[in-house]
Amino acid sequence: MSRNDLKKFIILFFLIILSCNPFYSASKKSKKKSQNEKTQTEITIEATFQKDELEQTDDETVEEMIKLPVQKRTFFYKIDEQIIKNVENGSPESLKNAMQMIKKTSEEYEENEKVLITIASEIMKTVWPSQKITWEQIVSEVENPYTGAINSAKQGIFDSSTGDVDFLTTLLPALVILNPVILKAKDQSQIEDDVFVKSKASVEKAIEMNPDSVLANYLMGVLLGKQKKNQESLFYLNIAYQNSPKTEEISLRYADALYETGDYVQAQNVINNLDPMENNISVLKQKAYIAFELKDYDNAERFVALVLQQNPNDLDFLLFRAKILVEKKDYIRAVSLLDVYARQNDKSLDYLILRAKIQLDWSKNTTAATETIEKALQLYPDDIQVLMIAAKISSITDSPVAGKYADQLTEKVLQTQPDNTEAMIYSLNALIQRENWIDSYKVCRRIIETDNYPVEIVVKFVSICLKLGKNNEAFDFAKTQLAKYPDDETVLQAYVFAYSKVGNRELVLKYIDSLLANTNQKMKSYLFYVRSFLQVSDEKALADLRSSLSMNPRNSDSLFRLYEIYYEKQDYRKAQYYLRQVVAINPNNNSLKKLNESLTKLIP
Repeated sequence: MSRNDLKKFIILFFLIILSCNPFYSASKKSKKKSQNEKTQTEITIEATFQKDELEQTDDETVEEMIKLPVQKRTFFYKIDEQIIKNVENGSPESLKNAMQMIKKTSEEYEENEKVLITIASEIMKTVWPSQKITWEQIVSEVENPYTGAINSAKQGIFDSSTGDVDFLTTLLPALVILNPVILKAKDQSQIEDDVFVKSKASVEKAIEMNPDSVLANYLMGVLLGKQKKNQESLFYLNIAYQNSPKTEEISLRYADALYETGDYVQAQNVINNLDPMENNISVLKQKAYIAFELKDYDNAERFVALVLQQNPNDLDFLLFRAKILVEKKDYIRAVSLLDVYARQNDKSLDYLILRAKIQLDWSKNTTAATETIEKALQLYPDDIQVLMIAAKISSITDSPVAGKYADQLTEKVLQTQPDNTEAMIYSLNALIQRENWIDSYKVCRRIIETDNYPVEIVVKFVSICLKLGKNNEAFDFAKTQLAKYPDDETVLQAYVFAYSKVGNRELVLKYIDSLLANTNQKMKSYLFYVRSFLQVSDEKALADLRSSLSMNPRNSDSLFRLYEIYYEKQDYRKAQYYLRQVVAINPNNNSLKKLNESLTKLIP
């Protein structure tokens, strides 16, 4: 008998069996069919014979010609479907439910049930270590792709040999991202690229199979968080959190992602939703960080103290406590903690930043602060905080830090943060100090275009415009700002100064006199200073400047103006008398110190 005859015989035999089937016969009697209508079986037979007549290749099997529905079987097909769904969901609650449903005596378990129990136990231990395993841990001794993937993940290896035949063989290799070595790595570059690439592809495929799986969404959230994709991480962690809000690991990860994206209030709500855990260090640390960002320094310090009670050798939190104390302006206690920390590590980035801040803001020791921040620049040359502190010191002292002035130090900052107003202000101060009015004008324009600047910038911009002869622009800007802030004295000072340069002398003097009649002493001091420029003789100018100082003896503008007048008169002793007072008010300004040193050489 030929191969084709054999095929025909099998098909005919199949039809005879169907016709003898009582269900098939009953179906035929209950349904009438038109003469032109053909059953699916007849169509299949016709197609088969047509293929034979066309002499199809001999390697076609009977199964290919007879299209019968085939039910896909998995390793766990005999186990209740709901049990499998619960394990695939992977949350602590679902795993416990699954194990309760499958519970038998040890001797009654089938091999596939043992494998499933092993999977549930390993997921609980690896992913949810805060949870207790409430079922008997049956271990399968038979080699299989499920436990093989888990064991590989424990060794930091992504198992690509599972075959991806079902949800679990697809997802379990991705447990590698929870390997302690990978989790503790501070930089993704320390991990092999294919671990993340393969894990992400694996989890994405698993989520396509089961979008509601807590385990799959949690793993994706962890993976994206490790890659610093916090906004994307939030999406998946939110799904996991909504389905398992009391799971500690999910809450901590979700709160951390919220924290990294700046949503501190929601992060606090998530952490507070956990059951009280005053002894849980991970929860206490998260609470401390969030409280600090919310400027709740008392609670932040309380949480830090609870952490240090359990682990007094936690240097990171010892340093964090010092950081909190600095914010509370409790500098004495902060310094003592920094001294303790420095015995173990005096090169930490956070340590150097805190030390420099205390030296600058509390001790007012710019020399020590400069030394500290120069050390930080050597170790962390691209760190934004270090560059900003260095620029601040340079801006205050009008001296280079590590060989660079503030405008040079802020270049790297503004490359990554072009709208950083603080960095632009430091740069502006440095340019003004070096009397680089053209670049000062450009930077100041950028600052006022941000519409988020301190009022002191109004005075600086007016002064720069006047230095460049842009008197009308200075006046128009000051006038606009005064209309916006009519009660702000700094803005009023800028307006008066600009008006004195563009207005009629007599009208300006009348305007200043009208302001003098009803204002405070500090403002009067400034008005007398501006009026001194309008006087036609040095005697009247000097009289206005003395009146200015009688209202405010520390008015450095008036003092410096007196220095300039006496310097022009070559009365160097009187000039130095006033210049020294300016230096005393601005002790960190090295430019003033240099002027004083040069003046000393002129005095016989």
